Amino acid sequence: MKNQSIKIQTQSEIINTFRVLNNDIQSLSNAILELADDKKFQHKPVILQIEDENFQANELAILVEILTQNDIVTIGVRTLKTELIDFAKFSGLAVFSKASITNEIKKTDKKSSKKSSKKISNTKNTTKNTLPKLQKTAPKIIANKVSSATQILAENGDLVLLESVKINAEVIAGGSIFAYKDLHGKVFAGSAGDKKSSIFIQSFNPQLVSIAGVYKIFITVPEKLRGQAVVVDLKDEKLRFKIV
Repeated sequence: MKNQSIKIQTQSEIINTFRVLNNDIQSLSNAILELADDKKFQHKPVILQIEDENFQANELAILVEILTQNDIVTIGVRTLKTELIDFAKFSGLAVFSKASITNEIKKTDKKSSKKSSKKISNTKNTTKNTLPKLQKTAPKIIANKVSSATQILAENGDLVLLESVKINAEVIAGGSIFAYKDLHGKVFAGSAGDKKSSIFIQSFNPQLVSIAGVYKIFITVPEKLRGQAVVVDLKDEKLRFKIV
């Protein structure tokens, strides 16, 4: 390497692997909240090893977001599923070798598969009773379509929408909002004033977008944004729209 601005150094850092054994988002969310109580995972890198063959890309997106909200840093995934590998690459996550997951599945006996679905890690939870409980709120997940004139509220946290949001519907969150289908209604993130909140819409066509009270009304969505995957955040007190 002629350019010496960057030098490569091999490290021996410990990176935990969280083995994801099912696709029950609520159960996984509860398990992450328990893991977050153990401060040794805080701001530390983890690899998600997906062992449930039914796990989908939108579920992986939700899982990564829940980990992020609990200060656990996902750096990559290990999976045999092409859909998840493609999502990881799109999201800027590393994709790790298939060999390890194949060996892990072979080694897993019937007894381990009967353990609580809350176990998503091969690391023991060593939380002591003396540790204070962290005040964490899991994202509110809406798996059904949001009909016109319906209001969905996640007052103290993030809101995840797995199906479409119809025109004249309102979705409101104290934190960020993630919409993984087409959205035609009104979106209010950071409703309590959190300017770090953001909005992700897989198919962008809203009537109104608002973050922490800063809003924009769309009579007609600009052609360059319509139907695109868009992230909205605040920069210098103004809404910023980015196609992803």
